[in-house]
Amino acid sequence: MKKALVKAVTVSLLWAPLAARAGDKECDYKRDWMSSACERVMRVVHDGTWDLYVTGYGWHIDGYSNRSELNPWSWGGGAGKHWTDANGNEDILFAFAFSDSHHNFEPIGGYARQWFTNPVMGGLQAGGGFFVGFTARADVAHYLPLPLALPIGSIRYRRASIMATFIPRLPGLNDGNVAFFWGRYEF
Repeated sequence: MKKALVKAVTVSLLWAPLAARAGDKECDYKRDWMSSACERVMRVVHDGTWDLYVTGYGWHIDGYSNRSELNPWSWGGGAGKHWTDANGNEDILFAFAFSDSHHNFEPIGGYARQWFTNPVMGGLQAGGGFFVGFTARADVAHYLPLPLALPIGSIRYRRASIMATFIPRLPGLNDGNVAFFWGRYEF
């Protein structure tokens, strides 16, 4: 576990120069979609509000012959920031770490975009969208950062949300599908 933490901190330090470059508010790229993406991220960085994340459960749905040996309790936590647009939809930057299916440290971080329904019953909303980012696992290339692009869904009541993603089976990488759940509190 200590080796994993050292590797995660090392990777984070290597990303620091890129984060410093992103902090200068320059989003002038030759492609409009890149400029738009940069502007969304910078808006979260500079104008967003803070979030607290608490991870909790990984449901190993099917394909696992050793399901009883796997860790469903994915305890961990982290922080992030979100910015809400005029329609109530969100851009989110996040980073958290948790105990994976094999009880190993797993960091994850990235950008998410969610669209929400109109509030009902005093503030209850459903949301859906995607996130893109990176994770690193002990059992996959010894903590080499791996890119991710996954769907997300959430149920939000005022400032508290229960969020989830679906991780599909990838031959050679994992044995089955996983639904991963975590909570978020918006400050």
